[in-house]
Amino acid sequence: MRSKKIILDTNLWISFLISKKFNSIDNQIENNKITLIFSDELIEEFVDVVNRPKFEKYFSKNDIEKILTYFDQYGKLIKVKSDIKICRDEKDNFLLNLSIDSKADYLITGDNDLLVLEKIERTRIINFNDFLEQIR
Repeated sequence: MRSKKIILDTNLWISFLISKKFNSIDNQIENNKITLIFSDELIEEFVDVVNRPKFEKYFSKNDIEKILTYFDQYGKLIKVKSDIKICRDEKDNFLLNLSIDSKADYLITGDNDLLVLEKIERTRIINFNDFLEQIR
């Protein structure tokens, strides 16, 4: 069985840092059942968001570095070339373009502007709980 390619929206990475829910999929990532897909833009957004003062009380710089190390160890960096603009929140189009260029199986998000689309090419757009149901 091939590894499932997934894109995790920044809102999920933040949620994982705050709630420690990441352990519900980290074993699958470490066992190569899931491949994390990311782009320079996704990493930049993540770093920008986690450095906002409002998050300082929820997680440490060490927690952030662990996530970035996870990207390095278990992720696949994709150079995005697509340039579609179909999301009602235009700043989220980069995730759709990443989905297309990576041929990801899933784009996992809590963002209704993306969830309403349900699918982009071969990538299913679902929330984290639905994803957990899919991999069980």
